[in-house]
Amino acid sequence: MYFLAFLPSIVKAQQPTGHRDYIPNDQTNIANTKTPLFTPPGSNIAGFQCDYTKYMPDWERCDTATSKSCWLRKGDGTDQFDIRTDYENRVPVGTDRYYTLVLEDKPFNADGKVFLEGKLINGTFPGPLIEACWGDRVHITVINDLNLNGTSIHWHGIRQNQTMHMDGVNGVTQCPMAPGDQFTYSWNATQYGSSWYHSHYSVQYADGVQAPITIHGPSSANYDTAIEPLIMTDWGHNSAFQQIYTFTADLPSILLNGLGNITRWNASEGIFPSTPRPYEVLFKRSCSSGKPCRYLLRIINTSFSTSFIFSIDNHYLQVVEADFVPIRPYTTTYLNVAIGQRYNVIVVAQPSTSYPAPGDGNFWIRTFIGLDCSLSTPGSPGYERVGILRYSANSKSDPSSTSWPTLGCSDDTVCILPCVDEDVNSLVPIVPWEVGNPPVNGPQGEGFNVSTIGDATGQFGTAFFSLERFKNTLNTPMQVNYGNPTFLHLDNQAGIWPVGWMVVPENYTATDWVWLVLNSEIGSHPMHLHGHDFAVLQVSTTPYIGKLDPKTDNPARRDVILLPKGGFVLIAFKTDNPGTWLMHCHIAVHASSGLGLQIMERQEAANEIWPPNQSNALKEANRVCSNWNSWAYDCRNQWPGNIGTDTAPNYPSCINAVELQNDSGF
Repeated sequence: MYFLAFLPSIVKAQQPTGHRDYIPNDQTNIANTKTPLFTPPGSNIAGFQCDYTKYMPDWERCDTATSKSCWLRKGDGTDQFDIRTDYENRVPVGTDRYYTLVLEDKPFNADGKVFLEGKLINGTFPGPLIEACWGDRVHITVINDLNLNGTSIHWHGIRQNQTMHMDGVNGVTQCPMAPGDQFTYSWNATQYGSSWYHSHYSVQYADGVQAPITIHGPSSANYDTAIEPLIMTDWGHNSAFQQIYTFTADLPSILLNGLGNITRWNASEGIFPSTPRPYEVLFKRSCSSGKPCRYLLRIINTSFSTSFIFSIDNHYLQVVEADFVPIRPYTTTYLNVAIGQRYNVIVVAQPSTSYPAPGDGNFWIRTFIGLDCSLSTPGSPGYERVGILRYSANSKSDPSSTSWPTLGCSDDTVCILPCVDEDVNSLVPIVPWEVGNPPVNGPQGEGFNVSTIGDATGQFGTAFFSLERFKNTLNTPMQVNYGNPTFLHLDNQAGIWPVGWMVVPENYTATDWVWLVLNSEIGSHPMHLHGHDFAVLQVSTTPYIGKLDPKTDNPARRDVILLPKGGFVLIAFKTDNPGTWLMHCHIAVHASSGLGLQIMERQEAANEIWPPNQSNALKEANRVCSNWNSWAYDCRNQWPGNIGTDTAPNYPSCINAVELQNDSGF
């Protein structure tokens, strides 16, 4: 971790607006649009179109006003891409999308108190939405204009099939970009649905380097229009780089799409005159069909440490997608969302009267926290009221609605709910998998415990957590080397790796299945695997004792699973994506403490994709590393930088240097 710069003077902070406009893309009338060039259902960028004209000119869109299950159909009707297409093996061919992102230091007032250490993308929080269509090729140039931080950007959940070098994990797939440097990421949109992108440079994303991704494709249930992605996150007013040492967020709160209210978390903090209005969503009661409008909501948890329970008073949630996996629709009153998880849900503009509903058309959007799934504890009732659903744009009053009785919460108490994941039995994929049994890596696969080093001194400043093989008596928190990423060592034939890199080799074939048992007696952990969706074969709330009961016939699958406290999960993936893939806890402070490992998948095949001394990707990686190492080992670039003047500089870090990287780095 490279120490962040404290800004030398207070400058004008970005001010939230109270709500963000979205494109009211009513899809109940799709006449005369059956071409390979069309506005997709659910776009939130004005003028955005899917474009298949170059490579699929004789195809046309095939969704209708009553169904979104079909995406593209050949003009003669002989072929189509739809909700049942196996997207891991067959993808349409779209167009090239280009985006430019600039990271900068900028104060930000999200909730009434200015956060001085903001690190924003293109000057906004959340950063700009990236949209693509199923089968597009996406190219994003990232420019690092931060003062005293490197950066790398990870495209969360993007499979990166054969493009591991674009995964954006410094120390694993690349070096960080030094201030003043830039890097262009290119990846294929082989999946569709909702996700986010964020910095993977230590805990930098929690200071603002995060934003949503929408990849347009079919849906397992119909809708008329879409709200812009809903990013929910915890928020503090000291930098996340400080929080990993103090385990404390200064004046915490919750934000929905960059808006919050600091006094809702703890009313005793007094009055903050610049507190913005809550994030607002406007529903129309009926669409052009004359029926109640159906709205697609894309729900994304981008937190530093908090799992949320999402709900909208008096409105059911029809869940149609988990992470990037389309599922059979099911209906619920609330949704458990761990860090890094995403859900697409459809909400009908017709409030439920199964319990009292207010007549003014105003309803609270709520994000309760999970017990023991946050570093902070709220002190005031109503802390979870983060947004408002309105049926009239003229209404300005706060809702009088109450939470769903199924939550068991009273509005006059501080309600904290159990920290659990969505029931995997509800997450039934539309495209089925049959998981290989037994696995290739042992009768029950390989097992790892969440471990701590206790009071022992770790090999770096924040070393605390690790993923250890069963029966391993050592505790080795993972730590990457920013200036020497694993990607540059794919040709390491000896198979001996630095201990702290936590490299786990999985050298099998493209059709083999690997099983991993993850066991935790120390808290709940949202575990994320890069480079794959994984099948969830079993979730248990009791510790692993050597017996498994796997579901291998079309199990739930996703890329983040909440490992329950005192229990275990059994996950599986096919070794069909060569490269090195990070697996880690997505609680940022746990990842910073070393809770992760990297899967070295089919190393020989990876060397064929990126041959030593011949690969342009390796040449570019070496360029970025050269710039990084030149910058990072100049003491003048370390925190706090120059506290003197241009003519009389004063660099404390050059007088009393500290360890350059003192957390896990990822």
